Amino acid sequence: MKGAIFDGKSNMRLVFQQFPWVHAPAPHAFKPLFLRFGHRETLMPGQAIYNGGVDAEVAFILSGLCTYRMQDARDGEHYLTLACEGRLAGNVDGFTGDVVNILDYALRPTEVLLINRRAFLDMLAADPVLEREYMQMLVSEHESDMEGMFSALTDPLPVRLAKLLAALVFRNEPRGRFDWRKAKATITPEPIPYALTVTESAKVVCASRTAVSLCMSEWEKDGLLLRRNGTRLLTPALLDLIPGDWLDGRDPVGQNS
Repeated sequence: MKGAIFDGKSNMRLVFQQFPWVHAPAPHAFKPLFLRFGHRETLMPGQAIYNGGVDAEVAFILSGLCTYRMQDARDGEHYLTLACEGRLAGNVDGFTGDVVNILDYALRPTEVLLINRRAFLDMLAADPVLEREYMQMLVSEHESDMEGMFSALTDPLPVRLAKLLAALVFRNEPRGRFDWRKAKATITPEPIPYALTVTESAKVVCASRTAVSLCMSEWEKDGLLLRRNGTRLLTPALLDLIPGDWLDGRDPVGQNS
C-alpha cells in the first residue's frame, strides 16, 4: 500500500487466541436446547432482540447477521461485534439481568431461536457441564471483543480491515492454535460473506467511511481484493498485511512455557 492509507507496520501482537470482532461458534449443545425450548422468529434489518432486565431474551442465530451496537457521546454508532450463524446474542445481559448501553440487532434478515432469560438460566443450572461450557464461551467472546479493541487502538486501518475480512472468511475455523501461515499458503480467493457495506465495515474497525472506501478501492486496483459477480473475494496477498504472529501457531513473545 502506498501513500497516506498505509504508512507503517502494525504494532499489534497476539494477545489472545480469538479473531477480533467475530465470536467463535457457541458450543454444540446449545442448538438442540434452543430448538426444544425456544420459539423461531425472523428479525428484519434494524430489529432488535429484547435486551436486559427481567424480561430479557437470549437468541441462538440460525442464519443471517446481527451486531452488538453502541453509541458514543456524540451519537456516533459503533459495532462492537458481528454475530453470525451458530452464535448466541443477548446472552450476557440475559445472564446478568443488567440493562446495558448495547443493543443487539439484525444487520441482515436473521432467523433466530428465542428463549426468555429465566428459561436460559434454568437450562444452565440444570446441566453443570453446559454451564461450564457457557462460562468458557463467555471468556472467548470477551477475548474476541478485546482483540478488536486492541486492534482499533494499535493497528493502521489496512491491517484492521484485513483482520475483519479474514475473521469473516475463517469465522467457523477452530480457534486457539490456528495455523495462519498455512491458511495464507493454501487458500484461493475466498468469498467474503455477508457483503458488509463500506459504512458497516467502518463502524466495526473504527474508521471513517471515506477512509475505508479509499482503502478498498486501492486494494482492488492493486489486486489484493477481487470482485466477482458483485461479491468481494479475499486473496492470499491481502492476508500478508496481517502481522505474522497473529493466530499463526507461534507462541507469543513473553509467554511462559
